Amino acid sequence: MSDVKKKSNRFALFKKRTKTDDNAELSKSAIVSARKTGRLNLSSKGLSSVPDKVWSINELTEEELQHLHFELDYEHKEERWWEQEPLRVLDLSCNSLTTIDDRIEFLEELDTLDLHNNLLENLPHTIGSLRKLKTLNISGNKMEYLDPQLYTLVELRELHLKNCHIELWDPEIGDLIMLTHLDLSHNKLTFVPIGIGYLVRLVTLNLSHNRIIEVGPDITNMRSLKTLDMSFNELDSIPPLGELRRVERIMLQSNSFYTFPDVSGCSALTELYLENNNISEIEPTFLEGLSNLKKLTLQNNYIEVIPEAIIKLINLQVFDVSHNRISLIPSCIGVLPNLREFAIKENYIENVRGDIIRCGTPRILAHIRQTTDSTNVNTRDWLACSTSASKYPDKYMMRNTKLLSLAGQNLVELPGEVLADAVEASVTTVDLSRNKLAELPDEMAEIVTVTDLKLISNLLTRLPEWIGEKYKYLQTLDISKNYLESLPLSISCLKYLRYIDLSFNRFEELPETVYDVVSLESLSANDNKIKEIDVTSLQKLKGLAVLNLANNNIAYVPPQLGNLKNIRNLSLLGNCFKFPRQNTLMKDTEEILSYLRNQIPR
Repeated sequence: MSDVKKKSNRFALFKKRTKTDDNAELSKSAIVSARKTGRLNLSSKGLSSVPDKVWSINELTEEELQHLHFELDYEHKEERWWEQEPLRVLDLSCNSLTTIDDRIEFLEELDTLDLHNNLLENLPHTIGSLRKLKTLNISGNKMEYLDPQLYTLVELRELHLKNCHIELWDPEIGDLIMLTHLDLSHNKLTFVPIGIGYLVRLVTLNLSHNRIIEVGPDITNMRSLKTLDMSFNELDSIPPLGELRRVERIMLQSNSFYTFPDVSGCSALTELYLENNNISEIEPTFLEGLSNLKKLTLQNNYIEVIPEAIIKLINLQVFDVSHNRISLIPSCIGVLPNLREFAIKENYIENVRGDIIRCGTPRILAHIRQTTDSTNVNTRDWLACSTSASKYPDKYMMRNTKLLSLAGQNLVELPGEVLADAVEASVTTVDLSRNKLAELPDEMAEIVTVTDLKLISNLLTRLPEWIGEKYKYLQTLDISKNYLESLPLSISCLKYLRYIDLSFNRFEELPETVYDVVSLESLSANDNKIKEIDVTSLQKLKGLAVLNLANNNIAYVPPQLGNLKNIRNLSLLGNCFKFPRQNTLMKDTEEILSYLRNQIPR
């Protein structure tokens, strides 16, 4: 090939995009589809401008209609498709658009407009004509300010403005009174305008990764808010958030807070993120009314003390206070009934040895509980919160916490008056761990609201049939460290059960009734006497992600177990089979399953 030809081919490869090229992207079949469905997708077409016919797609001329009808008559013989749907959804995302034509006002039926990941520096003034617009996505563009006409779109429900270089926004944003989702993350904002308090229907507010230094008190007017993300800003304080009764997630990590934010009263809160701040103290009064909190992250702060009031967070599952200045782990940590993950590394702990801390949460909690029992520290009084000297929780506390905890009291039988109070309080968590119960009283069957039942370390040899018949909403059942050999058939009725722990019992096989719990996600049956793995039955559990059969008497692992691809955590160590070998079992679950599949005879 000559040098001239090579040069011409190189320039052909990088030929500049023309308006003709852009117009050609809107084919006749695309127009037909758009008129039939009301949706037009021109995403990722390499457009530098919008095809002209997009703006007139709702008002095609007679000549254009006849031309399309003639060419496509064989497909649409009986249909008058041009009379069906005006354009309602337009997707122009992921192109190279620098402007949007004023003619967008002709698409007055639009309810969804997606312009994300283009090169837009502003929107046309006529954007205000789209009075029916409900969803607007202009994330990933180059706009430094918002056109005032944007605030006239009073039907707007979702506004996505992520990563747009926006520095200023006006109080008029409060005019978007129907807005439910607002994303202004990854911009250059320094303040939150007062008008935002008028967005009383807002469910999600994302202002993360900005430069915000102050938030006004009217943020608490957004009573419908469920997710508030103001992480990665420059805040050192925030108004009390107790009026946000519906908020479920608050993200304030990576700011400059010196004090614990006042979230007391946020009764629906389940996740609170406060890591990477300058917080020196957990204010006990700010933990009031947070009984639904499941996750609290405070790593990388300057906290010195974990207050005993932390016991009020009775549903806490994840508590991270690593990389702080804590010297003592309080005994109340050991009686938090739902704690699954407690991170305390990189502190100055004096009352728990470093090797115990390195062993992780179960070992830390076990040590704390043993120490508590041996020193007779009565942390259970925190659970009772009663003015009387009774060691049992009263019904008022149970009504507030939805928890009945009689853990670690060496009870042989349960007090009937406490069970009656638990029924009246509609408790959802019952913790009877570390007692000496040989059976469960029938009075317990009346607590029909239970979703979490813990019976760890008792003397149970059987469970009553009413567990499956009465506890219809049960999600977690932990009956580890008992003397059980079978389960009642009614367990199969627990259609919401996700987690069951049968470990450290006397099962010689997995009970058949377990295989009928199709909602099951985690099954722990380690440290029993199980002899075989029934893969056919396990295949019924489509959502099973965790399977622990370690330390049993399993002599053979069927290769077909490898076909259970939904399993994310499989443990088979400590059994008597020769294959797979130990070095294979030490690999991650995906590799173990792959190895087993390769052993299936072809």
